[in-house]
Amino acid sequence: MAIRRLSYRLVQEPDTGAVRPIPAEPRETHHRESLPEPHQEPVGEFSAAVERIIGGCSELSYSLLPDGGRLLCAALPGQRVEGGGQRGEGDGQLAEGEGQRVEALHLGADTPGPGPVWPIDTWRSAAWAPDAGETLAAGFVESELPVPKAHFDRERLVEFARARADRVAPFLTDVRRLFDDPAGRQIVLVEEDPETVAHWIALACASLPDAYVSALTFTTWTADPHGAPQQIIGTGPAAGFDRTDEATVTYLYRVHDGTGGPQSPPAAFDAWARLTAERWLSGNPPRPAARAEDAFALLPLLSGGSRPSPGTGPGTGPGTGTGTGDVGEVAVGAPSGADLAGLGGDCLRAVFDALTRSVERDETDSRTLDALEGLCRGLEGEQAFAAQPLALALVKRHLDAPRARDTLPDLTAFEGLPLGQEAWRQLREEYGDRADAALRRRLRDPIPTWTEPLRLALAVGADGGPGLAEAMDRLAGSLLRPDRRDCAHAVQVLEEVGHLPFTHRVLRLLIVDFTDRKLDRLRELARSPQGDWLRRHIDGAPLTIRLAEAAARWSGSPDRLHGADLFERLTALVPGGRVKDVTTLRLLWHIVWRNTPPDRAEQSWIARTCTPRLIVEADLGRRITGWISHPDHCDAELVAFARDMRQDGLLGAAERHTADLLVTAQDLADGRLRVDRTALKHLDELFRKVAPKSQVLRQGIGERLGRALARANPLDVCDPHGLRLLFTAGPELLGSYRAYFLDETTRDRLLRELPHNAAELAAYFHVWRPRRRHGVSEEWRRTAAELLDEVLAPVLARLDDHHLGRVATVFQREGQDLQEWTAWRHRIKQRDE
Repeated sequence: MAIRRLSYRLVQEPDTGAVRPIPAEPRETHHRESLPEPHQEPVGEFSAAVERIIGGCSELSYSLLPDGGRLLCAALPGQRVEGGGQRGEGDGQLAEGEGQRVEALHLGADTPGPGPVWPIDTWRSAAWAPDAGETLAAGFVESELPVPKAHFDRERLVEFARARADRVAPFLTDVRRLFDDPAGRQIVLVEEDPETVAHWIALACASLPDAYVSALTFTTWTADPHGAPQQIIGTGPAAGFDRTDEATVTYLYRVHDGTGGPQSPPAAFDAWARLTAERWLSGNPPRPAARAEDAFALLPLLSGGSRPSPGTGPGTGPGTGTGTGDVGEVAVGAPSGADLAGLGGDCLRAVFDALTRSVERDETDSRTLDALEGLCRGLEGEQAFAAQPLALALVKRHLDAPRARDTLPDLTAFEGLPLGQEAWRQLREEYGDRADAALRRRLRDPIPTWTEPLRLALAVGADGGPGLAEAMDRLAGSLLRPDRRDCAHAVQVLEEVGHLPFTHRVLRLLIVDFTDRKLDRLRELARSPQGDWLRRHIDGAPLTIRLAEAAARWSGSPDRLHGADLFERLTALVPGGRVKDVTTLRLLWHIVWRNTPPDRAEQSWIARTCTPRLIVEADLGRRITGWISHPDHCDAELVAFARDMRQDGLLGAAERHTADLLVTAQDLADGRLRVDRTALKHLDELFRKVAPKSQVLRQGIGERLGRALARANPLDVCDPHGLRLLFTAGPELLGSYRAYFLDETTRDRLLRELPHNAAELAAYFHVWRPRRRHGVSEEWRRTAAELLDEVLAPVLARLDDHHLGRVATVFQREGQDLQEWTAWRHRIKQRDE
């Protein structure tokens, strides 16, 4: 390796005007040889490259030579090229024998790169002065530049970046492109002075790892940007560089103009550049990665990063090193949402997209994955939303790891990550089958070992899989066997899993294909030691289980309820506090009475509580037929029940005839049926088949038939079946019949109508005439005699001879006893006289 200190003067060729360097002292150049004499390279071997670089008259340049060496050149203070490309203070011409002084440092191809300071730190360094040669040589060793300390510290660069905030990210984006594409376009910085350019270069160096800093070539100032071979080229607004040429700024160079002139269009967004810029602007300068392969990694920027700490160099800034001369590493802090401050919108999303891609491409190690997961867990709001793709990628990376492929995917470990609903849906779709299959394999083991497989399968959402379905079926079956140990094991697993929706699903399975046997087992479960667990989850259980549990509890001590009392208490648990559907009624009935009919005293209450029609629809009417034969009230509800029960083919004959009798009486009373020969014959047959024993029922039927016969046309009542009904009727029917005719309204109506209706008048007399033959009850004789005297007798006073003749004609036509009519009429006449 070789490091040489060389001095040159720039002279102008008198013929061509070209400027070329010549050794300041041809036979004496200040240098320090780092290798023995045989290995020193003569200056002439790279003089052409030196001439080309130094001839550009740069303030400070750092260039790569064709042989792999590097050349750092600096114009001496006081003899620099002025802005706009003018040299010295004259007219731009150099007199013969005079010239600008340039100092150069040549580093061989195998010479280590910069150490505590960077090439740009030699900007305007006094170490370049000719008389500093001996001092410089004494402190000049391999991997060190000829400058005692860094020129650009972090505080200075933060201030510089903040003053040009909108230009930092675009500039760093192009700096990165220099290394992504070594053959890419050079960066041209157009500024008012070379010092600004030097700051931009220092900012780039402070953002890159040392391995990249040693490869970053630059020139702080040149009048001929087209001839400069460096990656970053500084120039002034008056240089020979046409920025108005579209091809120049768009295709040839990346131009950043700090003077307000035309510049290149912004490059595509780069997350590293934007995040690094934000670090500078926030006053928390980035710490580039120590390794070149991690140069543009985002996580070190988020967490504060780490890099060698040389003590005073700009790589760490004053006061951050571990000691002069020692190379330590600053600890990497865990990234947090605070490290993303200043980023928002598209920029924030792009940063997370870049991190997501690094995870998806398997470009991150385990420590990085842990750090990214920790970052995601601490985010909120917009940051959490932007981090959703990264969180999803982290979960998939974890679940797809080789060590995890044969295990159940545990999504519960990622519940704190910002995974949206769509991400959870995607994870369940991708990993649900795997979890379900693993669970199904574990179901061969004893029930107590199911806890963890169940928990993980539920976490991954394997809802539709056969494994979870089988597990629920088997748990439900175990719960229905409270006399076995598996019941306690099933409760233990459900408790340990602690998944309330899953527990409710298992409870719903208890009533599938519900039977009386299952009802008994539910009540046994409620009375078993596991009953406490059932009661803790009863609010989410189906109504069937809630009713069975309550029945088991209330039928025991201290309540000891049964029958209608228990039915009423259970009804309060039904939504709305009333039984309104067949299913609920059947369930309550089975819980309370099973196959035993309720007590006869309770039947009417049950019917009114549940409505007769609902009882019949539930096919439970036969259980309360005692309500028909021995009702407490003969009302519309009883009639409705009897009407529906008439159609039950399994109903007993006595109950069916009783129901038919009640319904027929009601229909005749309401006028739904006409009192004619057919109806009277049907009634006559019913009374011969059944004789209601209940006084309430006899009263209800008699009152209805009495009203029906009284309101009917007397011509129809004259039918033998109608007469037989009246002759043999009890006081219930006759009382209603009599009351109708003795009503003042009825009597007045008949007094007006009958004198003009001989047929009806004759029919009433035929029904009510005195009879002494067998089969006529004494009650009817009294009723008929009273109706003749009180209703029909007053009509005689309004009959003239014409009307009397018409009545006689009716008697003769119908073959009735005219003489009896005449005798009764004369007797009434004599009585009234």
